[in-house]
Amino acid sequence: MKQFLLSILFCIGITSELLAQDVIYTANGNKLENAQLTGVTEDKISFTAQRAEKTSSFSFQRQNVLIAFSQTGHFLIIKDLSADLSQAQQQLQAFLSAPARSKEKDFLIKAVPLTVIPASISYESESVVNYQNSDGKSASISKGELVAILYRDGRHQLIHDPTEAAPLLSSVKKQIESGITTAKSQPEATAPAQTPSQQLANLTPPAQTVASQPANESKPEPAQQEHSSKPMVTGNKPALNEAEYQIYRKKALQKVDEFVSYLNVITDKKLSLYEKDKAIVEAAKLFMPAATIEVTSNNRIGSRRYPIRDYLTRLKLLPYSSAKIEWSEVQYIKELSQAADGNYYGIITGQQTFIGYGSQGDNPIYSDVTQKNVRVKLQSYEKTVNGNTSVNWDVLLGSIGVATK
Repeated sequence: MKQFLLSILFCIGITSELLAQDVIYTANGNKLENAQLTGVTEDKISFTAQRAEKTSSFSFQRQNVLIAFSQTGHFLIIKDLSADLSQAQQQLQAFLSAPARSKEKDFLIKAVPLTVIPASISYESESVVNYQNSDGKSASISKGELVAILYRDGRHQLIHDPTEAAPLLSSVKKQIESGITTAKSQPEATAPAQTPSQQLANLTPPAQTVASQPANESKPEPAQQEHSSKPMVTGNKPALNEAEYQIYRKKALQKVDEFVSYLNVITDKKLSLYEKDKAIVEAAKLFMPAATIEVTSNNRIGSRRYPIRDYLTRLKLLPYSSAKIEWSEVQYIKELSQAADGNYYGIITGQQTFIGYGSQGDNPIYSDVTQKNVRVKLQSYEKTVNGNTSVNWDVLLGSIGVATK
């Protein structure tokens, strides 16, 4: 009997982890579970949070609280609360009393372009989501492409940092509530998001030849695509002038070259493990945190995705005496443009040639040539030197995909 009761309690504990909860995200990066908004003043937001079976009350400045999620599947962006106290109180009450969201669909919030994808999720891992779209067709997307996932049962998952996710969720809140999407069509079933995994997918032993994958571009477009001569300004977010644009455009291309140079260090059997491991660390720094690499094979149905660092480690262990990786015809197929979150995004393409050599070191036993698409992100940050603050931009590589011929 005692064991039976323990089993029940254990199952209840597991189930509670899977249930939707009231959650609050603060500006300093904290995620407060079992936390519920209770009131608002002109400059503060109050809430309760349960810790160690004890409920405590808190009052924070409005700017120190980012997002509140309810267990009914709704969310409130604190910055969107009106400066008028009466209206803010009405907004809060509407959020707290909102009925449970319809359980007919999940919502995938794609970052670029900012899109709400109504979906029925069929499979989810740490790096990929498989789903059926509104037309009933199967599709797949890398989590690195997503801002957040809103599940039909009221749960949620933020993929982006809360500070980045908040303004994007604010932009699509009405569309989510009405079920309207920002895009008429969804990703094709066999065209998973172009991830950094896809690009290195072909750097595998002979048995793992990469199968071609559908992509939007059947052939690379000319490098000289037009971009806006006047940088787009989103609210108070910084934007690049023409001279800065050209500088960072070039830096993004240089990041791709840098990545390729690390690949050749990682696959060089003459170098020490220390040198290879150091190259793996440095190569991983070039990418967005959620970047993954998709691996496909003619000998296996479907694909596998690995985080950048995991894949590079696998690359280090390839059974060749040496390997050579070259990229040629590197150019933009989608010029950098500013998105709603204030960041710039673009896509660079290049033709990758991979050659694996046998024990003699000069006889190729495997080679392939694959067109690769690399997503690029420019993210602004402020730098203060001697009291003077300036805006600089980080250049990060994102999803890398295999384009079809």
